[in-house]
This record gives sequence, structure tokens and C-alpha cells, in this order.
Amino acid sequence: MKVILSGGGTGGHIYPAIAIGQKLEEEYKDIKIYYVGIKGGPEEEIAKKYGYEFIDLPGMGIPRRVNKRLFKALLTNYRGFRRAREIIKSIKPDLVIGTGGYVCAPILYQASKGKIKSLVHESNSYPGMASKFLSNKVDKVLISYEAARSHFKNQSNIILTGNPVRTNFNLSYTEEDLKQLGIKKDRPVVFSFGGSNGSYYLNKAVKEMASTMDGSYYFLHQTGRKNYKDFLSDLKENPYLKVFSYIDNIDLFYGVSDLIIASSGAMSLSEISSVAKGSILIPKSYTTENHQEFNAKTYVDQGASSMILEKDLTGYILDKKIKELIKDTNKLEKMGERAQQLSNKDAGDKILKIIKELLADEK
Repeated sequence: MKVILSGGGTGGHIYPAIAIGQKLEEEYKDIKIYYVGIKGGPEEEIAKKYGYEFIDLPGMGIPRRVNKRLFKALLTNYRGFRRAREIIKSIKPDLVIGTGGYVCAPILYQASKGKIKSLVHESNSYPGMASKFLSNKVDKVLISYEAARSHFKNQSNIILTGNPVRTNFNLSYTEEDLKQLGIKKDRPVVFSFGGSNGSYYLNKAVKEMASTMDGSYYFLHQTGRKNYKDFLSDLKENPYLKVFSYIDNIDLFYGVSDLIIASSGAMSLSEISSVAKGSILIPKSYTTENHQEFNAKTYVDQGASSMILEKDLTGYILDKKIKELIKDTNKLEKMGERAQQLSNKDAGDKILKIIKELLADEK
């Protein structure tokens, strides 16, 4: 069986595709998985790490105003749709799965035109442009939040599944791992990341904290590749702050951490639930329909997380909130338990069942 996965730009689009791919590999021993994405995008490195053959496809996000970039995007995406048609004809896949980001639109569109079984998975409460464009073309639209349903015109093919999480999280660690991170487990460890591309506001707050960290905890922080050099410039060194541009072994960081700080993208929340950790959520304010704040409130209301809005975020406030939580180990433990209760443990199984039914209809 041949399957094409596609989704790109951020981990929130890429990792659901990886999670679905892992489920398919468990079920079908003769499977061959291809990953279609933007060359040089984060999806290329991640797909290759998981052993999937990567195929590049031209693509650009479309600006909402008329400018030179708009015409460049239209031309690039036209090339992408033509390239997608070639890929479909060459591979002749049995199934095509998209998980968001503009790169998945051409390949799913061409799959549907070729009468190939296809589905799109939307991880957020407010669907992206690609998901809405594809909803009346693919066989099934899978959503992670019930709130997403109302944003689709075609309601007949929508199924609530939740967000699939990778099956191979390994939270164990060794003394050598701690040594490489430059930390000890003699005090709490806080892991901070603003999504796969980082967060300007979180980076700013952490940089403010660098000069005042007093050793109450270790702080592991991912800046995002594009922000790494700027973050390090004029940074006041502190032995308790460890800075990383990008983390591809996030299992280790989840494993060693007592508290997680993250934006509230759907995938980050699903992973936090999966590893049963308490968290401080900092929703990105510029997201469509402010869906990250909506996501975060669900966790706050259930006692699984604390929240700081970007407009209120400073190094002082973040440090104060961290100290407040790490002093109360019972509260942290309960937050982790409540986060785990919010996890969609069977999301991957639900999606696999839908795929099997979809493929059976073809026979």
C-alpha cells in the first residue's frame, strides 16, 4: 500500500501527519509512506527523521492584500498544483492525507480529482484556509475540536476524532542525558518553547529573566531557529538557563521537566496531555479567531494549566508564576493528572478505523 502524507510550516501541522503515519505502519506491514512538503521547511527534516521518503512541492502562503508577494504566491502555487498532479500520476497512491498548511492543498486537490481516497485532518478549533478549501473535495474531514465543525459549509463528511499524538514518546533519561543538557535533578526543571518556530513574546520575557534567575530552577528554552542569534546577542549568561535553537528530541525535554511553558497550539496541548505535565500556557494573540486563547481556557478551566496572555507577559511575571507552581509539588502533580484526562488517547485509533473503512469501500 502506498500513502502520501502532507502538512507543513509548523509542528502543529507536521506531527499529526507523523502520528497518523505511525498508526498506519503498525497496521499495514507492506506500507510505503511518502511525505510531500516544502523543500527546506521543517517538514523535510522531520519526515526524513521518521524514515519517510520526502518529495518537495512548490508552495507559498497567500497574502490577504494585493502586493508583489501575492502575484509571486499565485505563480508558485500554480507550479505546486502542476507538480502535485505529476506526483499523483507517478506514485499512484492508495490514500492521501493532509494535516494543514498551504502545502497540502495541491496534493489533496489532485488526489480528489484523480478519484483517490483522501482526507484532511484539522487540529485547531478554527480551521485553516487549506482545510476549508479542501472540505468539499476530500472524502473525509477529521476535526480535533467540536467548535471547528461550524466553520465548514459541507457538514456531511466531518468526523470528530481529536488530535493524534506520536506513539513513541520515551520519557526516560540517563545521567549522561542530564550532563549533556548541563543540568542536575537537584532542583525543578522548567521546559519552555513557543511552538516549533518560537515566540517573540516568550523569548523577550525569558531574556528579561536571564539576569535575575536565582537558581530556584533550571530553565530549558527553545527560541526557534530564526530567533536564536538575536536571542543570544547581549544575553546575560546564567548557569541555570540553557538555550536551544530547535529541539528534535523533545521526548527527553518532556521527560526531565517538572513544568512546561508553551503556546497553546493544538498539537502542543495534545503532547502536554499525553506526557501528563502541568503547564503555563501563553497563547499567541495573532492566531485566527484567537483560537489559541480558546484552546488554553479549556485547560485552565479543568485545572490542568495556568495562563498568561502575551499582553501581560514580562520576565518578572513569568518568573513569579513559575516559582509559585514549583513550590507546590502537589498542585503540579494534580495539574499533570488533569492534563492527562484531557488527552484524546484513542484519536489515532479512531483515525485508523476511518481510514480502514475508507479503503474497504474502494474494494
